[in-house]
Amino acid sequence: MTKTRALVISGAGALIIVIAVVVAGPWVYDRFVVGDQPEELSLPVTDTDASGARVSLDGDWSVAGESIAGYRVDEVLWGRDVTVVGRTGEVAGSASVSGGVLSDVAVTVDMASVTTDDERRDNQYRNRIMDTATYPDSAFVQTVPVEMPAAENSFTVPVTGELTVRGVTRTVTVDLDVQRNGEAVNVAGALPVVFSDFSIPEPSIAGISVDDNGVIEFLLELQPA
Repeated sequence: MTKTRALVISGAGALIIVIAVVVAGPWVYDRFVVGDQPEELSLPVTDTDASGARVSLDGDWSVAGESIAGYRVDEVLWGRDVTVVGRTGEVAGSASVSGGVLSDVAVTVDMASVTTDDERRDNQYRNRIMDTATYPDSAFVQTVPVEMPAAENSFTVPVTGELTVRGVTRTVTVDLDVQRNGEAVNVAGALPVVFSDFSIPEPSIAGISVDDNGVIEFLLELQPA
């Protein structure tokens, strides 16, 4: 084999490798780095008969141990769309209902405990992006009492309050999906968030473009306090 031919073959091989990286890279990232992500949080399927007699929700309630909160954000890698989900079970909170009026909802999330399926991403999240050493918690505090539907065991109600993330507090309204489940009450919801509204730094890094917004999602189990 001549030197010129060897160089041509070598150059062609390098080109094939480059093409393979460009074409397969996003698939490899999606399949092996991101992988399958959890479904959106929503109310569980129960045997509750929503058409039956309404069970009073009056009383004081506490967030129980099966509760989950976290984030969902979209990324683009070399033109391929992927979704990343981070979650934690370190959620605390309470709520009160009196005469069918919901008030005093307060929920706190331990931000340092939020994890995804990749430790490197989590390190970026805890340090550069969310600075959990300085801002360890995020919180929602209801500011406007709201009357709940009087004849339903499963319903959706808008709740207005102050959301604090990374030390910044803003007024938001979130739709809560509420469902009685035996002695407990399940509450699910999702709240779109623009990162700059809460002084969250640009999360993108070389090779990975992250949307400038995401979704806070939660599924809470409330037990009588």
